[in-house]
Amino acid sequence: MPDTRPGLTFENGICAACINYEKLKSTNWDKRFEEFEELCSKYRGSNGDGYDCAIAVSGGKDSHFQVYIMKEVMKMNPVLLTIGTVNWTKTGLENLQNISDAFGCDIIEFNPNLRVTRILMKKGFTEIGQPTWYLDQLVYAQPLKMAMNLGLKLIIYGEDVNYTYGGKFNKETYSALSQPDNGVNLPYWDKWLEDPEISEKDLNSARHPSMEECKKFGLNPIYLSYFFPWNSVHNYQVAKKWGFKHLGHEYEREGSIDNYDQIDSILYLLNPFLKYPKFGHSVATDNASRWIRYGIKTREEMISVVEKHDGVLDQGIVEKFCEFIRMPIPEFFKILDKWYNTDLFYKGKDNVWEPKFKIGKNK
Repeated sequence: MPDTRPGLTFENGICAACINYEKLKSTNWDKRFEEFEELCSKYRGSNGDGYDCAIAVSGGKDSHFQVYIMKEVMKMNPVLLTIGTVNWTKTGLENLQNISDAFGCDIIEFNPNLRVTRILMKKGFTEIGQPTWYLDQLVYAQPLKMAMNLGLKLIIYGEDVNYTYGGKFNKETYSALSQPDNGVNLPYWDKWLEDPEISEKDLNSARHPSMEECKKFGLNPIYLSYFFPWNSVHNYQVAKKWGFKHLGHEYEREGSIDNYDQIDSILYLLNPFLKYPKFGHSVATDNASRWIRYGIKTREEMISVVEKHDGVLDQGIVEKFCEFIRMPIPEFFKILDKWYNTDLFYKGKDNVWEPKFKIGKNK
């Protein structure tokens, strides 16, 4: 991982994500499982035949793994809470349906306001370089709100993104109470309200409850990655056994090195791509770094792979995004230009951006 990743810290040239991964190798996972069993016992059957916990899911590989652990291993009775997206892939929809069918779970889906989504996707791309800001805020806010409305105290999330991949909070914890404040989505509420098309009522569904409100209710959101070793490739292998499908038979993404991560919506992938012009790395670097930590590939093997894929903006992303927000493609690329970090890129022939850096090399 490069030191341009926001919030990532290094010790002797080794990033926090790798340091934390090494620490997990000496973790007593049997003891962690006992702690988790004790935690689940507090809630299991607490509502009679009703739900005893909630799981925040998208329908992806990690969601399948989360539901497998809670339903099949821990014998809980979860309700699955999900946030709808725009421009679903056929595979993404089938996976969401499969997770209900395979494990026998009810799903409650919150579908975003399409008018507000379209407006804020355009503004997010144009003004802050984060087109999915609104959808991401819903992902943070709605599972908490829905769990509280259902009277459920225990809510399950996957990995602690900051600890697992490096970020603002670098201390291992099982509690996900502070997740909405992890620095991934900054609070642009006042900025959006300057637009007369957007009202406070429009934004209310995306505002997450305060930590004080969650504590007063007794909400206990937890990261499953604290109690079980978190490995996205392993999670994929488990998910496949329960009917999860990769995207390869429907669509081949130009900038990705796998076909099973973030496959619910093609236009959504503009958001992770934008890490490349801003920070000089994108999803290929993210996944390659994980594979290296897992021991699947070596750093030397992955450098050329990242060079080939990381800066590629999939044509389908551009087309589907522009179609949804109703923007001409030439205008899209004019806006994209302003997100290129001139410390990392320069304009070459015919104003095509070129990197100043070399993958795998120091400055």
